[in-house]
Amino acid sequence: MLLQLLHLGQAALAVYGAKQSYMAITNLRRYNKASEKLAKFSSEAARQRKMTYATQASGVAALLHSFLISLLLACRGSRYGIIQRYLAPSVAFLGISLAREHILEFWAGRMPGLTEALPKMGDYAEAERRTHKLLVVLDMLLFSWVAVLFLVFVVGY
Repeated sequence: MLLQLLHLGQAALAVYGAKQSYMAITNLRRYNKASEKLAKFSSEAARQRKMTYATQASGVAALLHSFLISLLLACRGSRYGIIQRYLAPSVAFLGISLAREHILEFWAGRMPGLTEALPKMGDYAEAERRTHKLLVVLDMLLFSWVAVLFLVFVVGY
């Protein structure tokens, strides 16, 4: 019962993270035309534009993966074989870790709120804030998958 509740909490956390990611992507898309024009003249701008969308996509993929695994384990965890029950939390942890590192690699030097001083950059600053919230959600999911793995070994399903 404890593991099922933890899995449902993970699913809820993944939904919250997806909301943060959706808001960040929505705010970033407002600068799509301007960034396209800039990318035509600057290879660095093109690279940053590509990386911005790639990092958001990796966050969404990790959240979706975590959401699906947590729901499957919450509903049918005890019906799966022992290998799947031990492997699923490990795979979820690995996927979230990789996505988190990918996002951090690009967004780490950017502090939320620095672009607010620039005119018409409020939505971009909001996207940065949402991305940092997404990183917090991914951290929480990482810790929750470690807790699941521990409980699977100690308590079992």
